[in-house]
Amino acid sequence: MEEQLTCSNGHLYESSYDKCPYCPGEGADATVAEPATGETGGADKTEVMDNKMDKTAIHQESESKKGGQVSGRKLVGWLVSYTWNPQGEDYQLREGKTNIGADNSSDICVNDSEVSAHHCTLLYRSGKFRIKDEFSTNGTAINDKEIDEQTELKDGDLIKIGKTELKFRTT
Repeated sequence: MEEQLTCSNGHLYESSYDKCPYCPGEGADATVAEPATGETGGADKTEVMDNKMDKTAIHQESESKKGGQVSGRKLVGWLVSYTWNPQGEDYQLREGKTNIGADNSSDICVNDSEVSAHHCTLLYRSGKFRIKDEFSTNGTAINDKEIDEQTELKDGDLIKIGKTELKFRTT
């Protein structure tokens, strides 16, 4: 596995790139990037994907809509997926509840034909992550084992919803 770098905007990317592939315009070059430490900076962003295939995207208010402030909840983990984008997609997890599903109102919106509108919920409370399937049509699996009740997540667990695989990482 290649070494991961973090650009000045907080994006993780592989060291084989000369510049951060996620930064618009000129981007952040490798001279300002540092080895990944598990911390990212920058704002939550909405990423819009083309509709040629099912894609995974996250929809959150931009900083300007929130009065220039990030959500106010502490960053406590990430979900990372390579299912729809070989470069990878990452989703920040913050304290409290995170809804995952195909509905645009979800905290993490997954555009996958096998994902229900309100597919599952992640909860971070008292230093622990838990995941619960919300009676989705196709279920939720952790490390290839379908879950029927609220289940505690551990760093490195693989979550599968529909055709989408998400690697769970904690801070």
